Parts: sequence; C-alpha cells; structure tokens
Amino acid sequence: MIYSPHTFELSLIINTNNFYKWKNKAFENAEGKYRVYYLEKNIISDEALKDKGIKIEYHDNTFKKKIKFIVNPTKLLGGNDVKKLWKPNNDNISKLLRKLKEYIDSYFDSKYKLNDFKLTRMDFTVNINVGDKKNVSAYIKVLQNIGKVKGFKPKYDKKDKKIDHDLSFDLDGNSNGVEFTAYDKEGQSKQKEAKGILRLEVRLKKQKSISKYTDETVIVKQIKKLAPNSRNIFLDFFTDIVPYGNYYKKKEAAKLVEDNISKQKHREKMLRLIELIPKKKSLYLTQKEMNDRNIDKIIEMFAEINVSPLTISKRQKISSLKNLYSYLFEK
Repeated sequence: MIYSPHTFELSLIINTNNFYKWKNKAFENAEGKYRVYYLEKNIISDEALKDKGIKIEYHDNTFKKKIKFIVNPTKLLGGNDVKKLWKPNNDNISKLLRKLKEYIDSYFDSKYKLNDFKLTRMDFTVNINVGDKKNVSAYIKVLQNIGKVKGFKPKYDKKDKKIDHDLSFDLDGNSNGVEFTAYDKEGQSKQKEAKGILRLEVRLKKQKSISKYTDETVIVKQIKKLAPNSRNIFLDFFTDIVPYGNYYKKKEAAKLVEDNISKQKHREKMLRLIELIPKKKSLYLTQKEMNDRNIDKIIEMFAEINVSPLTISKRQKISSLKNLYSYLFEK
C-alpha cells in the first residue's frame, strides 16, 4: 500500500501593493492562453501551472494578502494520482523540490523563492481498490456510523444540500487542525479509471498540526521530514477514528461475538455497543452512554476477533465487508 503526501499547500503572505501587482500580472499573462477567474468574491484562481499539478490562488483577505500554491506532487512528477500515487524517497523528494523551485522562480521572475512560503497544509492519502462503486458506497455508509469521535466532529451538517453525503464521510478536528475524509474517488473526479477506489485522507491544515511532526521551520526541510513519514502520520489518526475489524450486519456481528467471547460480562457489553451505535449514529456518544471506564478494552476485544462494532444496515444489500486495515497493511 502506498501512503502518499497527495496535496500540500504553500502560502506566501505579502504586502498589499505587491499582492495587487502580482494579481494584475496574472491576468495580463493569462490573456488568450489559460484561465484566471474568481473562485469566490475574494479568491482568484490562476491556471498558469495547472498542467504541472499546481493550482495558484490569490486570497484578498482584509488583514492578510496571500498567494497560495496548492501542489499535487504525483502530478508534478509526471504521474497519475488515480492509477498510482507518488511513493516518496530521497531521490524523488529532491526532484520534486527542484521542480517546485523552478516553477516558483519562473512565476515570480525570481522575486520570491520556495523558502519564502509557509507550509500551511499537507494531505496524506491512500487509494483502496474495493472492487466496484457498490462496495465503495457500502464502506462510506458504514463509516458514517462513526459519526462524532473523540477530538473530531462531522464536518458537514446532514441537512446541508450542497454536499452529496452518499459520496463521502468527513470529520473535522475540534481544535487539532486535522481533517479526515473517506470518499468515492470516481464520484468525486468523474474519472472512469477511478472506479472502485475508496480514497482515505488525513489532512494537516494548521501550523500546529504540522509542527507536531517536525520542528523544522524552513519549508524545504519540512517537506523532506514529512513526506517519508506519510504512513505513520496517516495511521496516527486513522487508528484513532476507525475501529478494527470486518464489517457485518448487526445480527451476524452479534452471533460472532456470542460464539467467540466466553466471558458473559464482556459479551454483554460488546452486544450493547453493537446495538447502540446505529441508534446514536456516533461511536463517541455510544461510548458516553455506556459510561464504562474499560471501554477501550471492549473495543480491543472486537479487534481480537476481527469484527468491527460498526455494522452494515438492513437496507444495504451487501452482507459483509473486508476489514479496511487488511488493505492498509498490504505490502
């Protein structure tokens, strides 16, 4: 399994005069060649380096003017992030940084360099091929039963009609500057080659979440430190969010607990957990309701018999799903 830094965001804070100078130049340079347009009222997108895997955005905020370079390293290195993600090593990290420096130098006529930017976001990604769209959808529906977990809350309100809730499960960190998402890559990208791909991402979206993994402050050194550590960073958060085990209908999960757990008090607690999660729509609220100081031990017992406490709803036609960790730990 490839764990990849799929996206990272570089932010350059500059004074108002220089900001408008470069924004105006972006429109001039684009004329008749590519698009420069308003994404939002105060955000302009410049597609000058789009085919290189770099999105450029001008953020015209009241107090801070920012130019952002949003980089897809797989595409920057000439790859395809659906077919195969970038697997970092010393050589290709150096190549990536060299290309990035060249593009930034060229874009700004050498007035700004890579190390003038701050690293303000880094996404760590895996692509899991679960076979077909039906399976992708089934995994997303099961993961949605996680709901709120410790340190995270659902990113979108269920009533938000701008979001297609069937395509993703999204969590936002309460204060840790981290997001987690699982989504249908084909549904999101509209690319047929992404069929059957469940994409999982952990996003470090603030300086404090990035600084947890590196004490470097220079962007080149930060990327050299973070990129090879993609697997550990991803799993740090994934293991806190997603319980271990195969997924079954509630009746089958309960039977497996009854057949494999000998101690009655443990068995009863596990069965209560299975019963409560679909009702509470939240792993965190279920644990809170049970008010058991040994709840972590109960979750571990599910892992020992390779059964997830998250169950497949009656309405889903699929009867079982393979443990996501079995994909993540594939070589």
